[in-house]
Amino acid sequence: MVKAGKRIEEMDVRFEEVPYKCRCGHEGKEVIVVANNVGILDTRCEKCNRRIIQFKIVERSEG
Repeated sequence: MVKAGKRIEEMDVRFEEVPYKCRCGHEGKEVIVVANNVGILDTRCEKCNRRIIQFKIVERSEG
């Protein structure tokens, strides 16, 4: 017999706008999905077309 996993009552998933800076110096903002205060930024620089991948820790903003 297989026991069911732990039930999650409330999931902490939201969309957040986070800043990033490319190696070429270009700065921008991107909207990412954040779960349990952690999100993954995966985008391309608008200026030099370099791929940017970053792990972001985002605290919940009140208000």
